[in-house]
Amino acid sequence: MKSLPFLLGLAVALPLGAQTDCGYQPDIDPDWAIGVSDVLGILGLFGEVDTDQDYVWDSEDLCIDLEACNYNANPTEACQYLDAFGVCGGEGVLPELLLGSWRFSTVAGAVAIGPNPYSSEWFSSAANGLQAAQYDDVYTFNADGTLTTNYNGSIIDAFNGYSEQGYGCSSAALNFNPGGGTSGEDQFTLLSGGGACSCPFMGTNDGGLNYDIVELTANTLVLHTQTDDVNCNPNPSGGYFTYIFTRINDGTGGGGTDGDGYQGADSYPGMSLVWSDEFEGTTINSSNWTYDLGNSGWGNNEWQNYTSSPNNSSVADGFLTITARQEGGGYTSARMKSVDLQEFQFGRIDIRAKLPEGQGIWPALWMLGANFPEGGWPQCGEIDIMELVGHQPSTVHGTAHWGSNFSVHQYTGSSVTLPGGAKFSDAFHLFSVVWEQNSIQWYMDDQLYFSINNTQMNGQPYPFNAPFFFIMNIAVGGNWPGYPDATTQFPQTMMVDYVRVFQ
Repeated sequence: MKSLPFLLGLAVALPLGAQTDCGYQPDIDPDWAIGVSDVLGILGLFGEVDTDQDYVWDSEDLCIDLEACNYNANPTEACQYLDAFGVCGGEGVLPELLLGSWRFSTVAGAVAIGPNPYSSEWFSSAANGLQAAQYDDVYTFNADGTLTTNYNGSIIDAFNGYSEQGYGCSSAALNFNPGGGTSGEDQFTLLSGGGACSCPFMGTNDGGLNYDIVELTANTLVLHTQTDDVNCNPNPSGGYFTYIFTRINDGTGGGGTDGDGYQGADSYPGMSLVWSDEFEGTTINSSNWTYDLGNSGWGNNEWQNYTSSPNNSSVADGFLTITARQEGGGYTSARMKSVDLQEFQFGRIDIRAKLPEGQGIWPALWMLGANFPEGGWPQCGEIDIMELVGHQPSTVHGTAHWGSNFSVHQYTGSSVTLPGGAKFSDAFHLFSVVWEQNSIQWYMDDQLYFSINNTQMNGQPYPFNAPFFFIMNIAVGGNWPGYPDATTQFPQTMMVDYVRVFQ
């Protein structure tokens, strides 16, 4: 049965190619009789040759026609020849989502270590708990299957008392091993010896050469590795690391066109997206936004004139851009609001934005009570999701204001600062409030940094259990930020990727 050596002899000299077993069984008859498909398969007319005559097309056989092996004409047949992307007949070296640049996330647990795989028994870093020399390290996976490392001149050296040491390594070769990880995850191995990096690493320099890909999304990379010694030899007694990285360069694959920086979630457990503006198209949605107009100082002695001109607010490429300009002897900007259009009571509010900077520049993403037009401020309540004063470009503030009238105005808030001298003008960040009955929590990049509840009103009514609307603006000058000077550059822009409400 199936002994056609005169035909196989014509085929076995064909070149071998890399393959993945798929267990495709060419025999169409249960009695193992020779069928038409068997003969055609042996002839190689399907692009396959059952070289070892085991009646299964596998890695011992030949695929001489990658296009034929895709089985486009008969998609019910399994593909045998998958590249690292899972593409039939492809030539991919690394998974597409891995390509691009990554750095340590600022979330809690970005570095964890324990005696067992995936454990954090020994140590887990706090939010923003790493050192600047770790946060500025950048790791770029390239389409040619290499890793470029940029340590910005120094690392935290685990073999020198965790001191900051100069380090010039800049590249490493690697092998990608689909399914080769500790628990069956995909894995890659950094290759030591030779090249610019004799003992390469990601994360910490006492991490090993083999990295399990525990999680890989457009925005997050979670890796797992065993410790090693100073010579890159495995050190089982040293434990196991888990690292969390965030994408910082979306232009090289996997990140789409959402811009560099922190990406928010599309959903949250137990909550549904009830409204969003993703700023698609080329015009501002008038069902969502209207404008405050004029140059009245706005209660803070500000200098800008708010307009509805496209010079000051526009939508393109998936972003809303609010622009503050110097025009003649004055300044123009935009203050957009959703009053009487989109108003909400409770939920998680996410706004992803990249902020301006400079002396006298004052961007804000905030909310006022929907009864503001009737009752005024501060009795309506104010929730400042994010404010930044431009001479402090690394710090944002979250604040609440309340009081039955101006004479008893109350407020409280806190701030959060990016590590390592990073600025909010460098990349997008996520500004959020989780707003519930009688309480509000403020987050930056999913890190809680402030909260209030209805017991903290100092004898004034609690206004935050009613509907609120959104405001987004850039002020120029004012009592808090001060005023532009010779160092202030114009124009200044605030780019908003989206506003989302989950309930």
